[in-house]
Amino acid sequence: MPAASTSLPTAPAVIGHRFLAVLDTLRVELHFEAADRLTFTVTDGGGIGIGETGHTETVDTHMVQIRPGLFLNSWRETSGAVINHVEDFTSGALHSNIALPDGTLIRLSGTLTSLGELPLPLPGTPEANKQTVLTAMHELFEQGDLTALDRYWAEPYVQHNPNLPNGLDALRTTVPTLKNFSWTPHRIVATDDLVIAHSRVLGWDSEPVIVADIFRLDGGRIVEHWDVIQPETPAGQSVNGNPMV
Repeated sequence: MPAASTSLPTAPAVIGHRFLAVLDTLRVELHFEAADRLTFTVTDGGGIGIGETGHTETVDTHMVQIRPGLFLNSWRETSGAVINHVEDFTSGALHSNIALPDGTLIRLSGTLTSLGELPLPLPGTPEANKQTVLTAMHELFEQGDLTALDRYWAEPYVQHNPNLPNGLDALRTTVPTLKNFSWTPHRIVATDDLVIAHSRVLGWDSEPVIVADIFRLDGGRIVEHWDVIQPETPAGQSVNGNPMV
């Protein structure tokens, strides 16, 4: 185990940092991007049937401090697996309970090792634009923070959704009416000044919808938006048997 540090990290100190989780033969990089969001990448699946090497996913997390430096962190993955971590950033200890969709419970213990701060993408690059969209959508639509419009959007804002007018005032009016809204991107691609997100959305309509959003950014701000919205058809009801995301 790493030696205990005299400086006890809190949740904000962890945010913006990377850690390597070693659980038996499983090795996963954890990128703590926000207090309620992380991206994990399986660097070695270890052949134990939990995660394939190379799999990466961004998840919404619920992180609760038990004491300084010790956190209970939980999230649900797109596979349906539910992960509960006890993360001790002081001693470097990690305990993981993994509930698989079939009801199997896997318990693993191991270590957390700091890999340093997350590198900041250069402003205006596709990677920076992608991070802007992820943060903007989370803060505005999921947290309902209208001040996010001042940080991540800019006028003149061109809207191509036929049910919304141009301009940011439409978003200021619409967002407060959304109840139990969640935006879960399953894949997101950035190229030049465009960011494309393919997501599952709850709370936009009476039933879940699958959305392809296209954002155009200028100077690091969102200035134009297109979307294609489809009602979700479960895989079991699809003629091809495949999920929509």
